Amino acid sequence: MGLSTYINSMRLTALILDDEAQSRSALRAKLELFCLEVTDIREASTVDEAWDLLIEVQPDIVFLDIHLGGEVGFALLDRINVDEPQWQGSVIFVTAHEAYALRAIKFSALDYLLKPVDPEELVKAVRKAELNSEGNQGSLSVLQSNLASENKKMVISSSDGLYILSINEIMHCESTSNYTTFYLWGGKKYIASKTLKEYENLLAPMGFKRIHKSHLVNMAYVTRYVTADGGYLLLKDESTVPVANRKKESLVTFLKGL
Repeated sequence: MGLSTYINSMRLTALILDDEAQSRSALRAKLELFCLEVTDIREASTVDEAWDLLIEVQPDIVFLDIHLGGEVGFALLDRINVDEPQWQGSVIFVTAHEAYALRAIKFSALDYLLKPVDPEELVKAVRKAELNSEGNQGSLSVLQSNLASENKKMVISSSDGLYILSINEIMHCESTSNYTTFYLWGGKKYIASKTLKEYENLLAPMGFKRIHKSHLVNMAYVTRYVTADGGYLLLKDESTVPVANRKKESLVTFLKGL
């Protein structure tokens, strides 16, 4: 689908937090050109300025730059009480850095835009924010927790809402068409509306290994590699996961290195 100006009856307010005036102006111009439903745009260059506007204006969307000279944009979120939030809009991160912080954002299922901001990606992010009428406090809570804790969590989107999962409780993930089923220790399972490849990119640094085109396994739950019957992994709950022929050599090398 080509880029087109998105017009909707809903009117949205926005706050741009970025310490660079040129970046703020560039994002404002794209919002005014491609997102006509965003009718009131405020700007801030520091966390203190942004906080005052956040409380006063209660914007529907905050475009939050991660790196602000001597500050970080996350400091604005730290001021929000997640139990009794003073603001419940949507956050869209804007950054030039593909780094650890961005991985934390992805785990939280929050939107982000890479600089220079692509207009089509901007339109998609604003549409998602518009649908998110109840805000994303749960996702913000997960983000804050992940930045401060070793016990990482992730948010998955399902057909009936968002679920917060502890990563260390995920045993394995299975691909079903464009969906992914998460199998947790204790027997629970959840179906997420994203492909296994997307979750592989997120979870591989956390000890997960793709051992089959349809299976991603948390290696902490593997108790045995069985070579019979085509080859499979035995997990702590006695369930099994098949190993693809082309993955066997790399799997054996990995297991020997443990």
